[in-house]
Amino acid sequence: MSGDILRLNNGALSIELSRFGGSILSGTYRGIPIFRPARTNGLASQRHGTEASFPLVPFGNRLEGNAFTLAGQRHALTRNAADAYYLHGDGWLATWEAVSHSETSACLRYQHGAVAPSPYAYDALQHFSIIGDRITITLSVTNRSAFALPMGIGHHPFFPKTAGTRLTAIAERFWTERAGHLPDQPGPIPGELDFKGGNRIPPRWLNNAYEDWDGKAVIEWPEHDLCLEIEAGPPFRHFMLYTPEDADFFCFEPMTHLPNGHHLPGLGGFSVVPSGQSLSGTMTLTPRLISEGR
Repeated sequence: MSGDILRLNNGALSIELSRFGGSILSGTYRGIPIFRPARTNGLASQRHGTEASFPLVPFGNRLEGNAFTLAGQRHALTRNAADAYYLHGDGWLATWEAVSHSETSACLRYQHGAVAPSPYAYDALQHFSIIGDRITITLSVTNRSAFALPMGIGHHPFFPKTAGTRLTAIAERFWTERAGHLPDQPGPIPGELDFKGGNRIPPRWLNNAYEDWDGKAVIEWPEHDLCLEIEAGPPFRHFMLYTPEDADFFCFEPMTHLPNGHHLPGLGGFSVVPSGQSLSGTMTLTPRLISEGR
């Protein structure tokens, strides 16, 4: 198993990666967890999404009806987990190759050939690095299909949720949820779910998309004197906020597109990537002690 687990550490900051699912299993800053530690060694805890973090590729969240139409051509995908709909892409359920690994950096690669009826064939790369007190993750996907396809990338981290946890994040619109855990209607952000000024996460079910995010967020855990600054520039323009009722975790998921974007106007922010072309984005995670300030 040692060859399947990759550890990055520079003293104060460390993360543990798994080739299974291309996932993060754990991460600490000065010994304090910054993710909810995984309960297994990868593959999203056997297809149910409970790693510390996993990549979303070639797109994230659900595909309604497990099919979509592009340029008059209908494409179908097969459900890949316990969910009724194709969920979170393929990368989280695949074994990635370790291309390189050093004390403070690693590169993982996943090559996916089209498996009928899915049209998606692609290469995915993840570059992880620790520099100072910052984790940098660059995720890219290259279309290896013979024709252009809507593609997206994202991250699905699981963060601890304590009584005092606060989230700060600025977005323009909020999507309600309908049956099947699909987005319903866009509209103004409800007051208790507007995190632009910092707000606690309500202790109830949440599974909502936020549109036109400014790419910055801060999570605070005052009980641990810890905060985490998240930055994700274009093409990350949206995020999902997910937590089960009274759970001890929540997920803040930067994405380049809205869930079920295949069926939304303008493809919900999806990029239609030509054959041979790539989509790439970088996210940084910077933990710090609240008492030490900026």
